[in-house]
Amino acid sequence: MITQGLIFKKNPLYEKCPSCSAAGTLRKSRPRKTVEKIVRSLTPYGPYRCKKCGWRGYRSRLVLTTQSVKNGILYLLLVAFSAFIVYQILKRFV
Repeated sequence: MITQGLIFKKNPLYEKCPSCSAAGTLRKSRPRKTVEKIVRSLTPYGPYRCKKCGWRGYRSRLVLTTQSVKNGILYLLLVAFSAFIVYQILKRFV
């Protein structure tokens, strides 16, 4: 059985530009300011630029699918159930 990961990496270079809707024109852009470096390192967003129209902005490098959300909920339920069992076992010994 093959399990899917919670989050999938995607390549924004193949997406359409949000300004001119041209496909395949987005390229990675260097962060210009310290704030942009912090955003890039702490969030799943990175700076990109359109070669055609010059648009510059942030695009997500990760994507959540319905299956990944279902897997996340399942993992949380399993953790909660396991914690409940451990709590009940420890409660008997105290």
